[in-house]
Amino acid sequence: MFRRFVIRDVSILVGTVLAWWWSLEAEPGSAVQSTLSIVAGVGAAVCAYNLHEWGHLVGAFWTRSVYVPAERLYSPFLFSYDAEENTRNQFLVMSLAGFAATALFVAAFLLWMPQDQQAGRIALRGGLVLAGLTVIIEFPIFFTALFRNKVPRTGMFDGPTVGGRK
Repeated sequence: MFRRFVIRDVSILVGTVLAWWWSLEAEPGSAVQSTLSIVAGVGAAVCAYNLHEWGHLVGAFWTRSVYVPAERLYSPFLFSYDAEENTRNQFLVMSLAGFAATALFVAAFLLWMPQDQQAGRIALRGGLVLAGLTVIIEFPIFFTALFRNKVPRTGMFDGPTVGGRK
């Protein structure tokens, strides 16, 4: 069901690792090294975002939530969560799993991202921006569900829900 997204995200990860490795092998201060470092740093931030999304999917899977995979491979989201078919607790676990994945990549980036390399500096700052966006965008949705005892519709996907309702 999510095979194409696994292939996409593993490809991004492998490309990021290769760009990083090649940037270390390139002539210091060259345009090639700079370009590869930018690609590697941005790639690491994209990998962090992907980890966040996979965290949400793991939470949805664990709680046996109703969801459907995204239709397009280039979608920034892995799946559409059916607000009508899932419970508040399922939504909260799905949300918390994404937050846990974000906490993991922030901790890893803070502890191990080499700040003496341009790629490391880009990756860390990109990861922190993404974590900040998670707080700004997703925390209000999470707390709405927590305190209003309902599953909010986020409106991130068009089309019918799994149950056929709009």
